[in-house]
Amino acid sequence: MDTSSESDSYDRMRGHRPRGREAHRRPGRDRARTRTSGNGGDDEAADISEKINTLANTLQDTSRNLTKVDRMLGQYREHTDDQTEAMALLRENLEESISQLQTQRLSRSNGVRSASASASTLHTSDLEACSGSEGQRFYPTSPLRDYTGTPGRRKRSQSAGVRFKDASLTGEDIHTLHQSLRDLRCDQQRLSGDLDREILRRNRSEIDTRRAMESLTEHMTTSQRQDSVSSRVERRLQELEREMHAEQRSTDRERRPEQRVAMSEELQETLRNRKAQNYERDGITARLLKTEREKSKMEQELERARILLEQSEDSRESLVQQVDDMRGELLRARKEKTELQRARLETFQPSAQPHGSHTDREEGRGALRGSDRLELEKEVAELRVQLCKASVLGEVEDLKRVLDRKEKERVRLSLKVEELSSELARREQQQLRMLEQLRDIQSRGQAEKRETEELLQESTRSRDELKTRAQEAVRQWRAKCRRLQKELEEARAQAQFHTDKASQAAREKESSQAQLKALSQQTEAARRELGEILGRLAQREEELHRKDVELSKTRQRQLSLEQEIREVREASAKLEEETRRQQAIQARLREENQRLEERAEIQAHRSKRDQDTEAELQGALERITSAHAQVVQRLAEEEKSRKDLQKATSELQAKLTVVQEERSTLGQQLHLEREVHQKELQSMKAMMEESRIKKDREMQDMLKLCHQEQDKTQALLKEVKADAASDKELCGVLSIKLDRMKDECDKLAAQLSTKDEAHALLLRKYQLLKQEMDDKVRSGERRRASESELEEKVLRMEAEQETILTSMGEELDAVCRSLARNGEDKLQAISQKPGLVKDPHRWLAETKTKLRWLCEEVQERDTREQHLRKQHHQTRDQLKALRQIRDSEQATLLQRLEQQEKLLHSLSTEKKDLLERSRRKEEEMRSLQDRVLDLEKNTRVALDHLESFPDKLCLLENFRDLEESQRQREMVEQRYSKYKDIVWDLQHQLDESKRRIQEYRDDKLDATSRSLRLAALSSSIKGSSTFLSSSLTSDKLSPHKHLTSSDLDDSAVNRTKPLTD
Repeated sequence: MDTSSESDSYDRMRGHRPRGREAHRRPGRDRARTRTSGNGGDDEAADISEKINTLANTLQDTSRNLTKVDRMLGQYREHTDDQTEAMALLRENLEESISQLQTQRLSRSNGVRSASASASTLHTSDLEACSGSEGQRFYPTSPLRDYTGTPGRRKRSQSAGVRFKDASLTGEDIHTLHQSLRDLRCDQQRLSGDLDREILRRNRSEIDTRRAMESLTEHMTTSQRQDSVSSRVERRLQELEREMHAEQRSTDRERRPEQRVAMSEELQETLRNRKAQNYERDGITARLLKTEREKSKMEQELERARILLEQSEDSRESLVQQVDDMRGELLRARKEKTELQRARLETFQPSAQPHGSHTDREEGRGALRGSDRLELEKEVAELRVQLCKASVLGEVEDLKRVLDRKEKERVRLSLKVEELSSELARREQQQLRMLEQLRDIQSRGQAEKRETEELLQESTRSRDELKTRAQEAVRQWRAKCRRLQKELEEARAQAQFHTDKASQAAREKESSQAQLKALSQQTEAARRELGEILGRLAQREEELHRKDVELSKTRQRQLSLEQEIREVREASAKLEEETRRQQAIQARLREENQRLEERAEIQAHRSKRDQDTEAELQGALERITSAHAQVVQRLAEEEKSRKDLQKATSELQAKLTVVQEERSTLGQQLHLEREVHQKELQSMKAMMEESRIKKDREMQDMLKLCHQEQDKTQALLKEVKADAASDKELCGVLSIKLDRMKDECDKLAAQLSTKDEAHALLLRKYQLLKQEMDDKVRSGERRRASESELEEKVLRMEAEQETILTSMGEELDAVCRSLARNGEDKLQAISQKPGLVKDPHRWLAETKTKLRWLCEEVQERDTREQHLRKQHHQTRDQLKALRQIRDSEQATLLQRLEQQEKLLHSLSTEKKDLLERSRRKEEEMRSLQDRVLDLEKNTRVALDHLESFPDKLCLLENFRDLEESQRQREMVEQRYSKYKDIVWDLQHQLDESKRRIQEYRDDKLDATSRSLRLAALSSSIKGSSTFLSSSLTSDKLSPHKHLTSSDLDDSAVNRTKPLTD
């Protein structure tokens, strides 16, 4: 930009004109020579009229330009008011979002980054690296002041201006005016350079924000893909709840016999655990729904932030256009100032021209003396003096007013430019904050990805554990089924034994028939024997009927056992899925609790592990309730402690709900952003549909597996039914045989009725002895079988007892180790020995001591949690006090802004008054122009009359020269004094404007420093532990953006240097 002086340019433009008195004398002499021919007065009047016309035209142009500038300033003020309102709304929304994000950051892991501590205000002069001492500088070009730091400066010649009689004094006044104008130009150039740099920097920041928004959209797509997992979990939980309700109803309807109670104790314990877990699942599902809502709200908040960024870009473009318009207006004002200065210098020429013309007249004319001519000359001189006075006074007053207006406009424009720079700095800060928020969101997304990977690993581990447990349960049920099969085989062997006996009886009957044929004498004895045989057959039939009943019962038992096996399989599958989901949900809850408070993390994890271990302990202890009543009471006490832990977890969940409500407020702020991202949502919906199709496929695969298992069970049922049918066929064949035997026995009874009674007595004795022997043999076999069964049961019970006790001891040791932080010596003292399992009393005593130690640890943790809660409440109170202080300071700043607005309003009213005065002066100038025209006509007539008296002209001209010289001296002195006053007023106004600008900047810096201190205090109070890490990372990431209050003061001082110069 051109920084050359206006005086040099003025000299170059007017270089072709003659300088000083020579310029005034030469045309005067020429005119004196031409007046002899009768045309001198017409030329002078024409010159004066031309100058007055030029002055009138320049004044009209300046008035038009000022009206245009006023209109533009009014429009700009309205636009700035709208922008201030929009910026206030944006500030409120961003402050709320920042406070909520800070609360969420405190609830998360140690990777928190505080955005408010690293945020710093930038100034327009600090945008580049060489803003203070290096780079582009705009030095003033005044020849009257000694600027030591401006090399290559041009010196102005003293002959550049118009010379009066006292040339030194008038030159200084004019040069001071030029210097003030040059300083204004330098300030304007510096401001324009700052604005250009700021526009370039804003363009770069826009590119960065766009890149950040693109990365954010990618992150949102990934997060929405992860939402499909949560929807799967919800659906599966609902299905499990329905299945659990159906199972509960079926279990209530079915009444099992006493023999099945001992075998299905494990299933009953699992059902009880399910009932306890149902309540937890309901809470977990509610939490999952809340988390999904929070995700949707976060998406809405991001959409709102994107809309706000677009609005800020539009407003920035409008501001750039307005700045360009203001530049054009400033250039016009400069041109007008130069034209006014030229016109003012030209007005000084007519005062010098009469002197030159009179000197020429002395040489060319004769002395005309007369009373008439003297009077006429006096009248003409008086008229000329009046004209000069009126023209000079009007011009001086107009110049004063124009200079006052221009300076006021310059001050206003400088204030507005500063306001624009401050608004641009604020918007830059907001963009920086938004970028930091976007980075925080990206870090959160990465943390969520890691969490999901950890959850998947934990789910695989829990799946493997559940598989092993289910396999063990299935093995136990298979062993029980094998036992039942053995019992069925024994029953079948007994039935075969009875059938063999029946066949033996049939053989005996055949032998008896042969004896009857051979021995007719022994018929009566045979008849008696047949009666006894019939009694035996009846008994055998009853025994067969009983065995059939027992077979039917055993078949029913098989069916019930098969149903139980199916139920156990289904329950195991459901339990596997439920445990996976519960573990995933519990892991999420644990991580959320860790983010809320760093100390509460460890306690939450351990409490949840304690809950899992206690649930397992309860399952194991409930198995031993039938044999150990004392252990049942202790388990009840453990259940009470578990309930206390659940209450503590419920309190933590309440805290989580509070945090989730705060997230919901953030979601409301980002609600507007969804309108912009409808296309992205459609693409995400397509992804969700694909994920649903995948889920359907997985469900179909699961259903196929279930159908395969059902087919296997149906095949087993068919085999069992086939066995039952074969047994029924055997029973039918045996019944047919029995009917035949009855018929034959009836026939034999008719034949044997004739037998002897002697054979009957012998046979009775023989039968009694046989019965006694058979009874003895059967009782011995039964005793042996019962003894073997009892021995096997005792061995199994002992083995089960040892395994249960060892598992209980290991689980208790694991719980103690998880709870013990520094008490390894206590654990070594409390830990069980391998030989204690055989001695149940000692084992029970050691379990008592362990449980007491666990209760004491839980109580200590409760006290720690209460202490942490108290600390949390204290920090909340401190934050409230700091917020109140910040609100009060904001109120004071708003009051100051209102006062400044009132001052601006008063200045606008003064400007209107000045415009009205300028209009009045223009009307007066027009009236003066009319008068001047009339006077010119009168002077022409008087000059024509004087030319007719050549003798008196010399005396008149001499008197005129003397009077005019004295009057010119007086006029120059008056002008000098007036210009001194004008220059002093201008300097005073400039000092006042500089002082106001400095005060405004100081207030602005105080407000920014206070806001930074409040943000730093709030961040330090909220997270004292995370503040150092976040500040270090922020310094590493953005060291060039970290500014302090001292840097701001330095920038303010560097800005005010050219003004003070």
